Amino acid sequence: MNPEKVITQIERFLKEHVEESGSAGIVIGISGGIDSAVAAFLSVRALGKENVLGLLMPSHTTTDEDETDALKVAKTLGIKHVRVPISGILKDFGKYLPDFEEGKLPKANLQARIRMCLLYYFANLKNYLVCGTTDASENFLGYYTKYGDGAADIEPIINVTKTDLRPIAKALGVPDNIIKKNPSPNLVANQSAEDELGVSYETLDRLLAKSRLAAHKRSPPAAPQN
Repeated sequence: MNPEKVITQIERFLKEHVEESGSAGIVIGISGGIDSAVAAFLSVRALGKENVLGLLMPSHTTTDEDETDALKVAKTLGIKHVRVPISGILKDFGKYLPDFEEGKLPKANLQARIRMCLLYYFANLKNYLVCGTTDASENFLGYYTKYGDGAADIEPIINVTKTDLRPIAKALGVPDNIIKKNPSPNLVANQSAEDELGVSYETLDRLLAKSRLAAHKRSPPAAPQN
């Protein structure tokens, strides 16, 4: 995998898709993790910092490290950014919902869905596209929240595995501590993506590579061109 080649391809995809849609730019939720950082860096390279809006949406389960790193990404890129804490919004939902308990899946997933509502609010406000941050490894297993972080207008890294994302992040200039950070959705306290998946991303990506190869071998040959 050639990081610079992949970066160039994704940049072209982003620029063409935004132009074809008639949109003015991109809004992206920046979490402090590698996926959103890479997507943000790619968006700025493709569209310019003036056409990218970063949304920081911390909750009570967001770590101080992640909030600091999210702000670092926005400031490093020089993009406009808005901080919208969602703990109060989440608390208001709890006034009307039954069994609204910490650590349970309904409340955890609601955080992701609140964030997507906010992203689409700003997208509508500015005629922007919502940029997704799901990578190939998580998409392969469906490790995302439906209508939450799984909802977006454009998905620049959805064909890039977590393993391949790291050299791409390094080539883009993503801060090293973000690249090395243990991936976590941070929807509940002390959450670890690899613990929940029951497998390391390196092992998962090897399985994904084998699955892709097997699918390619089963595909029919291309029709001859006249």
